[in-house]
Amino acid sequence: MERRLIGVNGRWPPPEVHVNLNDTLVINAHNNLDVATSIHAYGLYQNGTNFYDGVPGTTECGIAPNMTYTYIIPVTQTGTFWLQSQYGSQFVDGMRTPLISYAPQEHYQYDSDQVLMLEASYHRGAKDIVNQLMSTVKGVREAFVQPYMLINSVGGADLNKTKISVQSGKTHRLRLINVSAAWMVRFGIEQHSMQIIEIDGIDTEIKETNSVLLSPGQRASVLVTAKNATDHNYIFHADMFTDVGQDGQRTVLPYQGIVEYSPDASLLNYTKVGSSSTVDWEFTQDIDMVPLKKIPAPGVHKWVPLEVSTSTYDDRRMHSAFNNRTYAAPIVPSLLTALSTGYQAYYPDVYGFKTYPVILDPLEDVEVAIFNNDATTHSFHLHGHSFFIIARGTVDKNQNNRIAAGNFPMRRDTIAIPPRGYTIIRFRADNPGAWLLHSQMQFVKEQGLALTFIEAPYRIGANLKNAPADMLENCLTMGIPISGNALGKPGLDLSEDVRGPYPLSGL
Repeated sequence: MERRLIGVNGRWPPPEVHVNLNDTLVINAHNNLDVATSIHAYGLYQNGTNFYDGVPGTTECGIAPNMTYTYIIPVTQTGTFWLQSQYGSQFVDGMRTPLISYAPQEHYQYDSDQVLMLEASYHRGAKDIVNQLMSTVKGVREAFVQPYMLINSVGGADLNKTKISVQSGKTHRLRLINVSAAWMVRFGIEQHSMQIIEIDGIDTEIKETNSVLLSPGQRASVLVTAKNATDHNYIFHADMFTDVGQDGQRTVLPYQGIVEYSPDASLLNYTKVGSSSTVDWEFTQDIDMVPLKKIPAPGVHKWVPLEVSTSTYDDRRMHSAFNNRTYAAPIVPSLLTALSTGYQAYYPDVYGFKTYPVILDPLEDVEVAIFNNDATTHSFHLHGHSFFIIARGTVDKNQNNRIAAGNFPMRRDTIAIPPRGYTIIRFRADNPGAWLLHSQMQFVKEQGLALTFIEAPYRIGANLKNAPADMLENCLTMGIPISGNALGKPGLDLSEDVRGPYPLSGL
């Protein structure tokens, strides 16, 4: 089966990008597509470089067809990240690749370093899937969308197509990245233990496990020490699973590959010798992890409660929303609004109702409580920050289900919240700019599950250099104003600001 994919420099998949700490990553992005595009460095904080966060409607207008935008990103973090387009759902159509940043001296020692990009992909274009999910016909939007697993852009039904090569007696670092649009992935190797040493670019104390759960957008590094004997090869699992539309029940699409010690070794298939799998479904919880760099959680100056719900709205479509407010990008990117509206930049209304702006004071300690009222798992990504995981629990407030973090909570930038569960996170508003908090389940994001933090609006100008000329040129080429409120008008002239649709029940 053939489908259209987005490549880079005449090839697909796009090449991996590897950098070192204190490098400057320069991406000269020329758009040969017939629609706009963008590039987001997933997980990089972009402190002082908000213009290069790559989010159309928030930090830029996008790169117009036949136009160029140069992203200039100082590398101040190390770990496992990825590059993706944030224009619509283009990363689902192949515009994504690993971004690995190396420290001068890694804390843990290993003999090899491999990247495994895990992707629940589709035989259909992303726009076609979004149109299905946004249909006004219930039977159409609820029809199952079948994915298939790709690992480093290779996969299929034949397990021999995907191999992880190891050397006996050596320790191998596997960098796992889930770049899927909706499906979670369970990873594990039969007859092998793994040691988690990093999640979402944060080094951790070692945590022994035999399976790793990755929701969309999440990353983890594990150490695997190969056996001394080379007479067997082993099965690894990269099983896709979801509970979307299953009322909390898990739908699993198994995927297996081979950990290869030798091309001539026999495959030890546990199902054929009558034994059970050594890879289970009891996952290590991120709240139980301990970061290597121990930082106490900040206090609470501002509390942001967010109720997550999915339901039918008065446009007859299914939408997901924070507090019943569906997100839609403004005409003028929020960052340009913050820079061009003077003292009014502190007024939420100036950014547009559907942008769902939340204004943060400089260095304010922010606690966000996300309550998932749906019967499906949600995954959320925060731009510009890693956050502290403070507590997890269930929305019925049963204290027996509450798990609190220790003195030095784990930090990450993408969090999965199970059905009818809640998670409390905190971060410090130390990065002036416009930053999205959104569903990393891309098709759910398209249904409206996002909001915008406007962080220290009076300090954004001082924290950034002037807007790049090529960014502004792209805006003007697409007919997008580069100043004013969300609608491109002066100040609070928002009489044409659309607020709907509205849920048929709620509020």
